Amino acid sequence: MTRTTRNLDPNPHFPVRTRTTPTTKLKLWLAFALTVWVCDLFGAETLRYVAKPGGAKVTIEGTSTVHDWITEGKIIGGSFEVEPSFRTDLTLKSVQSLHGKAPPPNVEVFIPVTSLKSTVLAGREKMDEVMREAMRATENPRITYKLTSMTLKDPVPESGSPAKFNTKGQLQVAGVTNTIEMEVTMERLEGDRLKFSGTKALKMTDFKIAPPAPRLAMGFIKTGDEVTIRFEWIVGLSTAP
Repeated sequence: MTRTTRNLDPNPHFPVRTRTTPTTKLKLWLAFALTVWVCDLFGAETLRYVAKPGGAKVTIEGTSTVHDWITEGKIIGGSFEVEPSFRTDLTLKSVQSLHGKAPPPNVEVFIPVTSLKSTVLAGREKMDEVMREAMRATENPRITYKLTSMTLKDPVPESGSPAKFNTKGQLQVAGVTNTIEMEVTMERLEGDRLKFSGTKALKMTDFKIAPPAPRLAMGFIKTGDEVTIRFEWIVGLSTAP
């Protein structure tokens, strides 16, 4: 007797429909909502502030066996990117990235090492040469900083200034990168400009920099390990497309 085998293949003219369960619909809706949310935060409407010439200042203060010393620079490059509500909500209450509810603002900063100059009158060129050598400026021409965390420290006045933040980021000096925590203050200026300022104590040896001990006209000078960095960084809203 011959057995008849049924063809179980679906009819190509009548494709089998896949049933969408309520759970599947919910997952699809959540995925769509998340995509829209992420695009809203970091899409084309993200605000970008860029470094502006004039007004920026960085000082490095230290000690030595002869006298205290100060190095200054007036070039701080970089950019600050954040969601649009940062500009309209002066109290920053609705800015998700400043409350740990979204990735932090995208902030990158750099300072050319050769732009830093000693303020001493005697032996200035020698001091600058010693500093560049200690910081291995030929191989590492820039001091760089990349923000990894930024949250509001205190409520912001209705005027929008000042705003204080607790920040954390990656600071690279002389080719060595360390995580630093720092309180930063922001002020809103005219013309959609912002001024960020802060102070941080650091140790040279944390960046594998041996405290210089140069021989100058006045004799040997031995510098202390700890230095204090102070900065004022001016950025303005970019009009680039």
